[in-house]
Amino acid sequence: WYQRRVREAVVSTQSTGTDCSSFFTYFDRSNHIAMDNMILRVQMLLLLIACTLAGSGRYKFIEALNADPNIDLIEIQEFQTLPNICNGKECPKYEDVNDTKLPSGVKMRKYPEMNWISSSRYEPVGNSCLEGSEDMISYYQELYNYFKGVNTMGLLMERTVPIRAIGQIDLDTGNVIYCHLMFYIPEMYSVNAPAPLSVGIFVGHNWEKRCFVVAVHGNYSWKRAMKIHKALTNFLARKQVKGVVESELILDIYSGYGIANSKKYSELLLCMKVDEFY
Repeated sequence: WYQRRVREAVVSTQSTGTDCSSFFTYFDRSNHIAMDNMILRVQMLLLLIACTLAGSGRYKFIEALNADPNIDLIEIQEFQTLPNICNGKECPKYEDVNDTKLPSGVKMRKYPEMNWISSSRYEPVGNSCLEGSEDMISYYQELYNYFKGVNTMGLLMERTVPIRAIGQIDLDTGNVIYCHLMFYIPEMYSVNAPAPLSVGIFVGHNWEKRCFVVAVHGNYSWKRAMKIHKALTNFLARKQVKGVVESELILDIYSGYGIANSKKYSELLLCMKVDEFY
């Protein structure tokens, strides 16, 4: 091809009386055009590949610190199926249950068995499991460190959501007796979850159960959660719903510090009794 183009250009210069400088100008321009066409074809091919991948509907969400050999890749093939509240992190799976008529804003869900990393009991401060509790802050740090490798395997894991705060309620007085703080253990590590090195936390198991769920938009507080818990408990009592664990307040916090109050989201759970546990 190169030799043919040279011969054609030479013949053109001879027939038209063009000097050699004009020939080389013509030949360089032809090379540039050919190169530009090739680059354009490559760009179009890459664009076609990108569009094909984007339209396939399957995305892979991989988060890992490649510089650290101890970190396993966390791959979620169906990223788009995760609830928006999870913000790209792994969170507990559930099924919506629609066999019960509930008031607006209340849902029922069925949660499968799952393992959690939990704090030991700690005392509430001002009848709250969140605000003003130094024990809560200390346990939160221990739970956070568990995901950062402070466990028997030195395993680094992506922290899950939500932060689950549980308060045991005295039904006679309405006061909080004691509290727990928990994080869901990623599913891929759940069966053989490493034990924590901190003595104040432990790996616990939750049986499959059904829960009534109320979404809490905006700023959350334990006082607000207790009001919703009381209202929901009274409603279920009027409807004579049996088997509700009224003494347990569960608050799942999906977004916390650094998030504008208008964008904060949490959920209050009131769950049914489980024969294997209660």
